[in-house]
Amino acid sequence: SGGVANAVLGGWRISGIMTYASGFPISLARNNPLNIFNGATRPQVSGYENWRAPLKGSEFDPAVDRFLDITAFPPAQQPVNFGNATRYNPKVRSFPFMNENISLGKSFGLGETRRIDIRGEAFNMFNRVIFGTGSTNINANNFGVVTNQANEWRQMQVALKLYW
Repeated sequence: SGGVANAVLGGWRISGIMTYASGFPISLARNNPLNIFNGATRPQVSGYENWRAPLKGSEFDPAVDRFLDITAFPPAQQPVNFGNATRYNPKVRSFPFMNENISLGKSFGLGETRRIDIRGEAFNMFNRVIFGTGSTNINANNFGVVTNQANEWRQMQVALKLYW
């Protein structure tokens, strides 16, 4: 109930925010062949299957694999009119998202009116890498090539606050 051990080891607060998602839906775009309209146009698609590119190994490797398969959308077969693709493909999602943020804190009393709070926080605690989807414009040279990371790397911070 008292003593040095309780002052050092007791009274810690821990909290966490865990976010797990199956990934966001993917939308496709193409260059606008109708200059009188100033917006993105959708490509012509024959179905919503087989948009994902095949893997060259057992796991996705952004150095050698593409996220989307360009052969499913040959640019030569894209007519110069409005496409029929829906805004999002209901069967293709970006990579799953997993993130854990942890906070650990404690208050130390310094008399009746003063105290010190110490707090440490870690964002993306396990330093998970979530790949982006790359370009989704079928007219781009890097269509389906993963060139970005969809999350931040691990970040940690420590705070010390004095109340008087």
